[in-house]
Amino acid sequence: MPEAAAPGLREQKKVRTRAAIAAAAAGLFARDGYPSVTMAQIAAESGVSDQTLYNYFPTKESLVFDRSADFASSLTEALTARPAGTGLADAFAGWLDDFLLGDAARRSVRNAGGMPRLVARSDSLRRALLDLAHQSATELAGQLAPAGGLTGPAALAVADGLVAVFVRAVEQLGEATDETALHDIGAQAAAAIDALRPLTDARPS
Repeated sequence: MPEAAAPGLREQKKVRTRAAIAAAAAGLFARDGYPSVTMAQIAAESGVSDQTLYNYFPTKESLVFDRSADFASSLTEALTARPAGTGLADAFAGWLDDFLLGDAARRSVRNAGGMPRLVARSDSLRRALLDLAHQSATELAGQLAPAGGLTGPAALAVADGLVAVFVRAVEQLGEATDETALHDIGAQAAAAIDALRPLTDARPS
């Protein structure tokens, strides 16, 4: 039994270490600004060696987009494994609420070192966000074609449109100064999703 438990404990330790490093980086980014913070400072602040830091986060940019893997996998899962009778637009709206516009949005408004605020203040990070969005939309389109009954060009158009809603919401969150803006950001995202419904839901599901 101890042998079986050990891998689980090691994995939990990795998750905790990764979260601690990301939190330390966010604190430094909030205090000193993203451009001024070095990887060495992040390692020291989080109490790990430089090598350990690079094992978890190969670049400073990856510390800002530390949830990129969750973004891609959770979005694909939400759309391709949606319940029967649920359209792509509704599945995406539910995912966006869970991933970005719920508690995460409230945290981002309060956290000057969080991804939306950092992206709003850095051209290089905004380009990185757009690159991530383009890559994710391309991968998502490949999954939507067989899972959603879409042709290749239609799947790409749907994926591009939905991911663009996410990007716009991130940009708006980055400019928000308090939680009073969250209702409008959510309403604008909902309106954008509704505008995509003729394309997303006029296809077999």
